[in-house]
Amino acid sequence: MGSDNAIERAHRLLAPRIAYLIGTVNEDKTPNLIPVSNLTSVSTQPQQIALAVHKQWSTFETLRTAAGFTVSVPVFGQLEAVWKLGARYSHFPTAGPVEKLIASGLPLDYQASEYGPVLSSGIGWMCCRIIARLDLGGDHGIVIGQAEQVWFNPDYLEIDGTPRGTPHPVMQQTGNQFTSTADKFTSVPYF
Repeated sequence: MGSDNAIERAHRLLAPRIAYLIGTVNEDKTPNLIPVSNLTSVSTQPQQIALAVHKQWSTFETLRTAAGFTVSVPVFGQLEAVWKLGARYSHFPTAGPVEKLIASGLPLDYQASEYGPVLSSGIGWMCCRIIARLDLGGDHGIVIGQAEQVWFNPDYLEIDGTPRGTPHPVMQQTGNQFTSTADKFTSVPYF
C-alpha cells in the first residue's frame, strides 16, 4: 500500500519525461527559454499539443497573452545548459532571461519564429500558435498550441521525423535527476 502522501507524488509515475525547451517572447520583446516536461500531443490532424506551465513562473504570465510559443528538443549532451535555463527551479544565478540565455551557451536562433527562440542544434523544434488557454484550478496553467512550423534536425531525424540512430533527448525522472533514452530501438511488425 502507498504512503499517506503518495498522492502528492503521483506525477512521478509518468517519468521519465522529455525535458522540452519552451521559447517565448514577452510584451517587452524579451526572449526566454525554459525547460518543461509537461507537454503532450493532443491531436495529429491538425497537429496540436498541450503545454502545462507552473503559474508562478514568468513564462506562464507571458503565455497568458502571447500569440504562440516554440518547442525545442535538446539532446542529453546539452543537459547542463538545459539545467541553467531552468534557473527558477535549479537556482542557477542569473540577472534575467537574456543573461540566462547567454550563460546557457546553447546555439539559439532568434529569427526562426516570432514566438520565441529555438535551439538550433537539438533534435528539432516547432513553432505553435496558441489556440486555447485552460485553467483547471491547479498550480499549472495549460495552453493548447497548433504547430505552424517544424524542423527535424537531419543529424537525428529523417525528413518524416523518424529517428536516425538513437537521438537521446534529455529526460527528467524527478527534480534534478535525469536520464537519456535506451541505447537500442526495437521495431515490431504491424499486424
